[in-house]
Amino acid sequence: MSSVTFTEVAKRYGDVSVIEHLNLDVNDHELMVLVGPSGCGKSTALRMIAGLEDVSAGTISIGGRVVNELAPKDRDIAMVFQSYALYPHMTVRENLEFGLRMRKVPADERARRVASAAEILGMSQLLERKPKDLSGGQRQRVAVGRAIVRQPAVFLFDEPLSNLDAKLRVQTRAEITRLQATLGTTSVYVTHDQVEAMTMGHRITVMRDGKIQQVGAPRQVYQSPANAFVAQFIGTPPMNLIPATVSGDHLQTSSFTLPLPAKFKGLVADAQRVLAGIRPEHIHHAANGDAPIHANVDVVEPIGHETIVYASAGSEHLVAIFDPASTPRAGETIAMSVDSEAMHLFDAETSESLMRTGR
Repeated sequence: MSSVTFTEVAKRYGDVSVIEHLNLDVNDHELMVLVGPSGCGKSTALRMIAGLEDVSAGTISIGGRVVNELAPKDRDIAMVFQSYALYPHMTVRENLEFGLRMRKVPADERARRVASAAEILGMSQLLERKPKDLSGGQRQRVAVGRAIVRQPAVFLFDEPLSNLDAKLRVQTRAEITRLQATLGTTSVYVTHDQVEAMTMGHRITVMRDGKIQQVGAPRQVYQSPANAFVAQFIGTPPMNLIPATVSGDHLQTSSFTLPLPAKFKGLVADAQRVLAGIRPEHIHHAANGDAPIHANVDVVEPIGHETIVYASAGSEHLVAIFDPASTPRAGETIAMSVDSEAMHLFDAETSESLMRTGR
């Protein structure tokens, strides 16, 4: 077993609290992604697993063993950093072998592990090159390979794709996903990029200000966000959040009226203030002039398979995703309809999902 468990974990620097009451279970063989904005505590949590940061309170367990007092080398983990941290004077082979040499692994076993890692990562032909002769993507593969040869209980990834260009990021995240599926090693992956989180994680943990906002499968988090922060953080473009007041069977915003979704009837009270959450893909360009929203198109962003439209309806600013065939022009006034049953409602005071709380 190589599960990772946080139990009431806190991290403080003097009077400054970075993380409080962190409780999280990472399952054996799982790829868990910690995602959130800068300063949310995700990298600090990862570094506490690795032993690079002390735990101020609570316990961290790996495979059922509390590791708070263990040195990093004794935790049976391997970490891949944002910077490749390769030794420039060594070949790829020597970089891969270095940690094994320090642990006095026999030469034949070292050779076997290096050959296996190189084959898995498709870099057998690069073993005699030095880092200066490699591309950014190849260097990152060497960094991953150095973790693989350790054969640890847990892989830790600290924003490993941040230094790669867009094309290499897509390629390398696919390689890491495939690698984790092949090896089955428990992995904790930290990123601020919600696309990485959605495409890579078996489950994702969304963090903010040192606290967990929601844990779940990517699709679950996307479809049923726990609060307005998660709703806007997960999804590109982000969810539209519109202040509204419940009025009978309708939601009254400052500029238009929307039908109250049937699933919320009985969960909200008349005159209750809410935030109406609408994903951009649930707003449609309507030919019918009776559509509930009439908006002025501010900006149009065609991106091939779809078009992102930024529009203003009175004081409300909306983002919609349209089919390229129905793309409006900037400056045009258009009618827009909404998939009301796909709408989310959040409490205006707490920002918590009203569907989850039942209030």
